[in-house]
Amino acid sequence: MITQADFYLFLIFIISYLLGSFPTAFLITKKYSGQDIKKVGTGNVGAMNVQRATGKIHLFLLTFLVDAGKAILAVLIAKQFHYLGYNLNLAVTVAAFGAVIGHCFPIFLKFHGGKAIASLMGILALLNFQWLFLPWAAVCLFSIFTTGYLFLGQFLGTVFLPIIGYFLAPEYFWLCFLIAIPIFIKQWSRFIPMLKGQEPKWYWKLPKKKQNG
Repeated sequence: MITQADFYLFLIFIISYLLGSFPTAFLITKKYSGQDIKKVGTGNVGAMNVQRATGKIHLFLLTFLVDAGKAILAVLIAKQFHYLGYNLNLAVTVAAFGAVIGHCFPIFLKFHGGKAIASLMGILALLNFQWLFLPWAAVCLFSIFTTGYLFLGQFLGTVFLPIIGYFLAPEYFWLCFLIAIPIFIKQWSRFIPMLKGQEPKWYWKLPKKKQNG
């Protein structure tokens, strides 16, 4: 039997998914360059590909902030209305998962989204800056600076996210585990090309023609 709390959790998921689906990078790239971001650079619908498409650092920052902000807003909505009687920790997990799923598979772009790194960063920073965000960032930065692969830093950060949650912030373990799944799925297609040496190092700009992977 569906309870009132279950209904609220479902509603939180839908709201969070729609927030996450807001196609920030697509709209900004279309407005300022007239291009379809899915056909530019890596084809990723994210902040860094906005930089490649437009050559504007402030548009990268704007996209990053909006993408992080929409995930933060989803979690804050779940927190704000917990007086309705649902389990707060479960609601926060549902909201975070919904926002990340929305960014990775947005309904407004026929489910062709980004890797949700900005959204992930916003969620981790909001929930536990010291024991979630900083360790995750340390894994990413260490990987990037030791290998030169920006993508590998993001990939390993995703792999280690549930481990970080389990040991350093166990109350958020399931949240970390769940949100890592869609991000991992979005990244996997570029992992094999990286092993084959086909993933560029330290790229900020790429030719405007879409790259493989």
